[in-house]
Amino acid sequence: MDQAVSRALAILEALAQSGAPLRLARLTEQVGLQKSTTHRILQSLIELGYVEQEADTGRYAPSLKLWELGSAVVVEHPVKRAAASYLHALHKQTGETVSLLVRAGDDVLYLERLVSPRPVRFSARPGSRAAALLTSGGRAMLAADPDARAVVERTAEALRDRRSIDIEAALSELAEIRARGYAISRDTPGVVSLGCALPVRVGQAAISVSAPSERLGDGGEARIADALLSTCAALGDTIGAI
Repeated sequence: MDQAVSRALAILEALAQSGAPLRLARLTEQVGLQKSTTHRILQSLIELGYVEQEADTGRYAPSLKLWELGSAVVVEHPVKRAAASYLHALHKQTGETVSLLVRAGDDVLYLERLVSPRPVRFSARPGSRAAALLTSGGRAMLAADPDARAVVERTAEALRDRRSIDIEAALSELAEIRARGYAISRDTPGVVSLGCALPVRVGQAAISVSAPSERLGDGGEARIADALLSTCAALGDTIGAI
C-alpha cells in the first residue's frame, strides 16, 4: 500500500467524520502522524481543493469537493436507482421513515433516507455508517450471511467498551429473522425499526422502516411489516440481476 495515499485518505476520513473543523494538533493526534507530516499533507489537499482552512481560527475542514465525488458515486449506485420509486411508494404507504442500506464489511451504509412528516430523532443519515448488528436492515442482511457468527464476534469485540453483546443470543435472533423474513429492532428507546434484505447478487442491501412505538398502536407493526415485505418482493424482480 502506498504510504502517502493512505496517510492522505486517513486525514480526509478524520476530517469528514469529525463533525466540525479540527485544529492541527487534534487532527495529528487522531491520525497518529507527526505534526509536520500532517501539515504537509494538508497543504497538498488544500491545493487540490479537498480541504479548506478557516482564516480566523486556522482549523481544517473537508471541502464540498468530497461531497461532489460522493454524490456522483451514490447517484449512480444501481440499487439506489432501482429502488427509488419503491422507497417513495413505501414511504407514502406507511407515513414513516424509510431507509435504504448496503453492507460495507461488518457495517452498513445508509444510501437513502426518506423522513416521516412526523419524524422522531434519528442519528442515521445518508452517508452514515453503523454496525450491521445494531440496525434492523443490517440484521436482516446478516441473517442470510453464512459467516454471520464471525461478524457478530468481531462486532462484539469492537464494541465491548460501549455495550455488551451476547453472541449466542444474537445468533439465535438471526435464526428467527430468517424464519420470519424480516428483522425487528428496538435498540433506540421509543423507536421500532423493521428491516428486510433485498436479493442483490453483488454485495447486500436492505430496506428498513422506522417509527415511534407510540404511533404504531394495535396492528401497526404488522401493517408495516406487510408493506415492507411486499415492497421487497416487488423490488426483487427489478434488482435480482444487479
